[in-house]
Amino acid sequence: MAAIDLGGTQIRAALIASDLTVEHRRSSPTRDEDGVDLVLDRICAMASEVVAAAAEPPAGIGISAPGPLDPWKGIVISPPNLAHWTDVPLADRVESAVGLPTFVERDTNVAVLAEWRHGAARGANTVIYVTVSTGLGGGLIIDGRPLIGPDGVAGEVGHLTIEIDGPLCGDGKPGHAEAIGSGTAIAREARLLLDRGEAPRLAALAVDREPDAALVAQAAAEGDGACAAVLERAWVAVGALCASLVNLVNPEVIVLGGSIAAHHPDLFDVVRREVDRRAF
Repeated sequence: MAAIDLGGTQIRAALIASDLTVEHRRSSPTRDEDGVDLVLDRICAMASEVVAAAAEPPAGIGISAPGPLDPWKGIVISPPNLAHWTDVPLADRVESAVGLPTFVERDTNVAVLAEWRHGAARGANTVIYVTVSTGLGGGLIIDGRPLIGPDGVAGEVGHLTIEIDGPLCGDGKPGHAEAIGSGTAIAREARLLLDRGEAPRLAALAVDREPDAALVAQAAAEGDGACAAVLERAWVAVGALCASLVNLVNPEVIVLGGSIAAHHPDLFDVVRREVDRRAF
């Protein structure tokens, strides 16, 4: 199987063998600002490269993409972190270009299935996966079954409200967890700090680049207290979200994933603390 992951920051591709070994990895910046058609061209090119590198033709192509989407028709509906992606027929476009059956599922549903079958939640019956990356999302396994919903968009945990009058999320709604705990939210707060002149170390680091979560973390590690406070608030938001999910679902396992979670082990400590503090 050829696998494609469409993210707000990166597109990744690989060939997954029947024994789950991963071969022929490819990656490219998404560069969503280039427009939908050019991003689709990039996805198709990477899929073609991976298929051409295979010793035998893959059985098909599986694509994980940001939601909301229609997994039955392979259409990306309107993801908050991809501009102008409205009712994009992603599966049809890739299938036409590469000539293999192509299927699309929401990235966090793919992730929770992988962790449940093969990873950190293997053997559990009720599982929550939370990704902390460009966006903040999740997927759920309830009593041994994926929670999909009648239109395929169940489990959008990043859009649970954790602060009634909080900042606007990418979908235009106030106070969602994603609006505080995601990489996009951290970058927004970084720009506000720079505008107010409240983060001197960040200002020095951001002379020739746009501030993002990685730069905020570097500034915090180098003593910028304002940046450290932004990260702490983001981690608390993820912890509050997880505590609410504990109350709602009573999971055996919560798996934290995503690029930010992978690079910030202190996030796990804050989430554990907040679950202890907030969960019923």
